[in-house]
Amino acid sequence: MTFFLEEAWMKVVALSLTAIALLAAAGPVQTPGSNITVTACHAQLDPPPIRIIYTNAAQKAAVEVDFEVSGPAGTIRTIEDRGTFAPGQPINHTFSLPPETSPLGLSSARCMVTKVVYADGTSWTNSK
Repeated sequence: MTFFLEEAWMKVVALSLTAIALLAAAGPVQTPGSNITVTACHAQLDPPPIRIIYTNAAQKAAVEVDFEVSGPAGTIRTIEDRGTFAPGQPINHTFSLPPETSPLGLSSARCMVTKVVYADGTSWTNSK
């Protein structure tokens, strides 16, 4: 009986490590045309539960980056991140979930850039 439990536990560990490796291999994602590269988008148990790490790949500072965060069941929420986001600098921000949404099962969250506003007043909007 102990052998079977150990074997089952080893399979769980192997599958978990494989999933982590596949997620890490996926690499950064850029919504075409946005000049924003998202390097991480996931839910976490620590509040606030949504973490988005991204970089402005444009040649000018951005002052607003909007995201649509979605999971397996569809759109979770939209986020308007405002500040001054210099080119090439990583931005690591956390956001809340809607009250009725649990972070469990959202490890496969996807963050699509929907809008970017630049400091010079120009903007880009995703046509989806």
